Amino acid sequence: MTISAILPLKTKGRHYADNVARCDILFSSLRHFTDPAIFSRILLIVPHDEFRSAQAHARAWSDFPIEVIDESAHFGVFRDYAAPHQVRPWHRQQIIKLAAAEMIDTEYFMVFDPDVFALRRFDLETLLPGGRALTHLQPRRREQRYWEASAAILDTVPGLDEQGIWWTPTLLSRTLCRALYRRLEAVHGESWMRVLLSRYMVDWTEYTLYWLNAEREGLIDRYHAAPAPGMPELHADESVWFAGRDGRGLQRWDAERHFGAEGNGLFAVVQSNTRIPVDDVVATLRPYFDIALQPYQRHHSLPAKVTELYGAVARRMLRTVRG
Repeated sequence: MTISAILPLKTKGRHYADNVARCDILFSSLRHFTDPAIFSRILLIVPHDEFRSAQAHARAWSDFPIEVIDESAHFGVFRDYAAPHQVRPWHRQQIIKLAAAEMIDTEYFMVFDPDVFALRRFDLETLLPGGRALTHLQPRRREQRYWEASAAILDTVPGLDEQGIWWTPTLLSRTLCRALYRRLEAVHGESWMRVLLSRYMVDWTEYTLYWLNAEREGLIDRYHAAPAPGMPELHADESVWFAGRDGRGLQRWDAERHFGAEGNGLFAVVQSNTRIPVDDVVATLRPYFDIALQPYQRHHSLPAKVTELYGAVARRMLRTVRG
């Protein structure tokens, strides 16, 4: 048995300029802590204008079964929602992750972002205990608005007193993704991608949609499993989600504990939108695994940043007008 993986990648725009280096960190950690052969395919999905450069950078990770895929080949529908207030990169990345189920040939696939890295040894048995996807859970009330928004789209209940699936990295089931497609299309009468793209004003997320529908269909326990006692969690109990003053978010993160015997997680994140310098991340992690960095050009696009900011402001104003 193997699994697949999906990694949406952008290197131009707001906080994407160092994503090549972040991928170098991710693949260096995977190279150190697991066997690349556990992956059947790793889909690296990139915008059309970044396809050639992504192919060049992916050569540094060629010991993994990476396929660089031009986003325009599978997501032409994005062009139909091109007004600045309709373009929500966060949502488009989530649609790409869900759509991976139609591009793979394994039941389970791992979802990565460039700012993820591994912390300890793992294999297929670690990720698929008893043949089900290892899943990190958290109380739904921590992210209540996402569960409520997704429940409304699915015409179901948010179950706010329960636990639910956590953020990337995670493992998803191809079967459950396809079940989600069918539900969205049955409720709204159009393709599932259009259902989600047209709801750019709503704070749905891919994982809350996925989990709520699997729950509605009574399939959670068939495809997902919490870690057994004494086994590692998918996520460390602490990642770096905020920069803090002068980058203290990373300084306060206890790398020695998380990489050591006291650590309880397989993966952690230094979130890219914290804008913590990638050199600082490398300096923190390099004592625990070799990191091979390749040269790359940093793309800072002021027009792209302005367009994204304009779109966000426009959506906020529309929300206010619509009450």
